[in-house]
Amino acid sequence: MSIQGKKPKVLIVDDGDRYVELAHALLRAYTYATRCELDTVCWECAYRDGCALTHAHDWAETVQALAKHPDTDVVLLDLVFDLPPERLLLSKGHDLATSRQFQGIEILRRLRQAHPDLPVVLMTSSAELSFEEAAEALAVDEFVTLAGADTFDARSLGLLIERVVARQTTRQADEPGDYFWGQSSRLAKLRRDAENLARTSLPMVLYGEPGTGKSALAKQVIHRATGRAGPFVTVDLAAIPPNLVAAELFGTVPGAFSGAVDRRGCFEQARGGTLLLDEIGTLPPDIQRLLLVSLQERSFTRLGELKQRPLDVKLVAATNADLKSAVREKRFRADLYARLNPAASLVLPPLRERLDDLDGLMALFVTRIFADEPDRELLATYMKSAGLKGPIHARLTRGHSADRHASGVAFAISRQTCSHLHRYDWPGNVRELELLLTNAAMLTLFDALEGVRSGRTSGEANRRIIPLPTKLIRDLLEAGRTDGPAMGPPPEGNSVQLALQPAETVSGTMRHMERQVFEQLFEQTDGDFNAMANRLLTGDAPTNARRIRLRFNQLGLRARTLRKRRLSQR
Repeated sequence: MSIQGKKPKVLIVDDGDRYVELAHALLRAYTYATRCELDTVCWECAYRDGCALTHAHDWAETVQALAKHPDTDVVLLDLVFDLPPERLLLSKGHDLATSRQFQGIEILRRLRQAHPDLPVVLMTSSAELSFEEAAEALAVDEFVTLAGADTFDARSLGLLIERVVARQTTRQADEPGDYFWGQSSRLAKLRRDAENLARTSLPMVLYGEPGTGKSALAKQVIHRATGRAGPFVTVDLAAIPPNLVAAELFGTVPGAFSGAVDRRGCFEQARGGTLLLDEIGTLPPDIQRLLLVSLQERSFTRLGELKQRPLDVKLVAATNADLKSAVREKRFRADLYARLNPAASLVLPPLRERLDDLDGLMALFVTRIFADEPDRELLATYMKSAGLKGPIHARLTRGHSADRHASGVAFAISRQTCSHLHRYDWPGNVRELELLLTNAAMLTLFDALEGVRSGRTSGEANRRIIPLPTKLIRDLLEAGRTDGPAMGPPPEGNSVQLALQPAETVSGTMRHMERQVFEQLFEQTDGDFNAMANRLLTGDAPTNARRIRLRFNQLGLRARTLRKRRLSQR
């Protein structure tokens, strides 16, 4: 690929010479990949007169040109190839005429297999929808319908070359470890669209089932691609009582209502940045009107004041609902729907439709689980107890192929388990997969920690590999389903006393309450995690005990500390 300051290199694949001659005459800001052995610029070549142009005329010559020029930046590909049968890629079920008409699509298919990251621009002088439908399925980078006027066509091609090269440069500059795109062509197109639409001032709408990664896409991709210096702010509209939504979005001044204070809303908090309105379909009708007016006027007012404040955000709305249906059913305003720019909507596929990415996602999640505290601390404790030296990190491996001499800890998953996961329908999508891997890795790590502390695990190589039990993963999958039979009512007689302690967020307050529940149950059961599990959960007792122990540690509680506290109080 090209580097900054170097002319982009273009390969033209065309059965004729018109596009090549056009490029050589009017697009001389680029270099061209050819099969020629001469090291000279084509339009300056002394042998140009009478030259049989050595760009690629068919698939075989495309392979030769790319082998000679692996640093090609973009391919300009014609669609219709009037070639003899022996030079065509013949499609099963297509006659000769159809194969010629769709030859560009067949070449594109081969390019996607051999060079999945190489940008391709499809060129034609015939605007036929069938071409576009076929090319969309292969994640083509751009279409262009040429008009036959050389100057105009050269301008069109030049702009598209600049666009795809700039996009590729941005992709190369991406930091690793952000949003996981995988290998599917559907996600490749989603990435291109998200990065392009992010650079506009218009709103965007993200559609997708719960757990498909809409918030992550907005934060890690769209906000970053906007180039805006302000913060990323997200608000879950479904989690806010309807009478408080306006205050949350627009802010308040003293006197707006009883108890109102001087408070910035989300639009002000996200000024100069990106605002994600999650679950936009739940927005109350009166707030839909206020949002519509704010988007139209590019300004808003806090509740209780008349002062107009500038609306300076990249607005992204997300939903798992069908907004079109909501408009037809009069539950969502048609004018607001139009203002949200539905033409710039993106659809995130469910995990069951991108199972080719499953293994990559699992590997990413296992590494990510132990990258931050407090889970990193637990992995560090295990490595210290096991006498393992080196960087504190985790990775996932399939079967028994893990390198026992590598650093960190490898969580091994059997091929049988992988096959089971590939057959699962993943109703909770990527979020369900991440929670599954988190629970499985943490519970297994607890068991491994007990093993090394008891001295029952020998050999450093063995201690670096922690197999994930197949039954545990199946139990976790079954426990996470909501379409199975009910387990029955929880045990009676549970009673704890809670003291409310305000925090900056609702989750902070709930975490404090959860800690109180666990502390009191620990006291009441004399630190017996099996007894605690029986009082909190239904289902498989050993699995539940591991879950309780996992959550106990996630809350920052330590059994030794609580036992010392009990002894000191006696």
